[in-house]
Amino acid sequence: MNRYVCGLVTALAMLAAGCMRQAPEMKAPPPPKVTVRQPVEREMVGYAEATGRTEAKETYEVRVRVKGFLKAIRFVEGEMVKKDELLYEIDPRTFQADLESAEAEVARAEAQGKMARSEWERADRLRLSRAVSDEELIQKLAAYETTAASLRKARAAVQSARLELGFTKIVSPIDGMIGRTLVTQGNLVGYNEPTLLTTVVRMDPMYVYFDLPEREMQLHDQLVRDQQATPLTAQAPSFVGLACDEGHPHRGFIDFRDNKVDPGTGTIRYRAVVENKSAVLTPGLFCRVKVPMGQAKKSWMVPESAIGQDQAGRYVLVVDAEDTVHMRRVRLGPAAEDGMVAVEGHDGKLSGQEWVIVNGLQRARPEGKVTPVK
Repeated sequence: MNRYVCGLVTALAMLAAGCMRQAPEMKAPPPPKVTVRQPVEREMVGYAEATGRTEAKETYEVRVRVKGFLKAIRFVEGEMVKKDELLYEIDPRTFQADLESAEAEVARAEAQGKMARSEWERADRLRLSRAVSDEELIQKLAAYETTAASLRKARAAVQSARLELGFTKIVSPIDGMIGRTLVTQGNLVGYNEPTLLTTVVRMDPMYVYFDLPEREMQLHDQLVRDQQATPLTAQAPSFVGLACDEGHPHRGFIDFRDNKVDPGTGTIRYRAVVENKSAVLTPGLFCRVKVPMGQAKKSWMVPESAIGQDQAGRYVLVVDAEDTVHMRRVRLGPAAEDGMVAVEGHDGKLSGQEWVIVNGLQRARPEGKVTPVK
């Protein structure tokens, strides 16, 4: 039994020694590869960003001015129309008859006026020979003045009838885009009130209303004062982008700022005027607005992918000549449309000679080693 146990122990010892000889030697992994680049110097302007809504500069409600039956609709819904372009026609026959009746009344009043004037002038001549009394002369003069007043009234009635006949042709008051018709052909319109027929909005230029916080309002005002202009007349530039746009391709200028800050939100209302000749902007659209907040200055730029953040704030990781990673706390400045962001060190501006990790930020550790790819 003791011989059997001794043999088993000897076999296990030999097996363990063989396994130890066959175990591979463990090596440390190589430093992770990261992509690095140096900051790029550019002239950048700080911007305030806000959201806004587009609104038509002019909106007109096309209403009927006379009562009648809608005879014809002369436009295509949703299309552009020109100023004074015919939109609707109301049956003009009743108004044509009223005009002709008024013109006939003018002719009658003119004839009566000629007769009354002739009688008054004849009586005035006969007064010198005492053939006509003063009382009769006064009566003739009064009759002439009465017919003259009747003639003026008849002529005014002609003007009114001509206006009402003209109102049977309804034209566009402005150049713009017309909406759908609210009344179809053959309906009676203008019976109790001026019936709303459609609306026309001016498309060019377009207004954009947006709000800025009071701090950014003060920065903007300072920029305007630096340009020796007043806040309401500075026409500071603004840049607008729609939800589907890349960046802010629509350029405009600020032409209005409200006269008070909303105490509930701490913001103030601005209005930008944006050129819209191609009618890309439509009233009521959501949009993004950028407004410059200062003069252009040179800044060091790095890609957004190089910016990290922890509880202490924003940082970048730089690699020294010995391929060791170091953390540099930074403040962010304005961002460019191509994804580059201005950065500045907490203790002063960056030198621009640093090699900043722009790809592989998650694989690098401060004070650790990396394999940089420049």
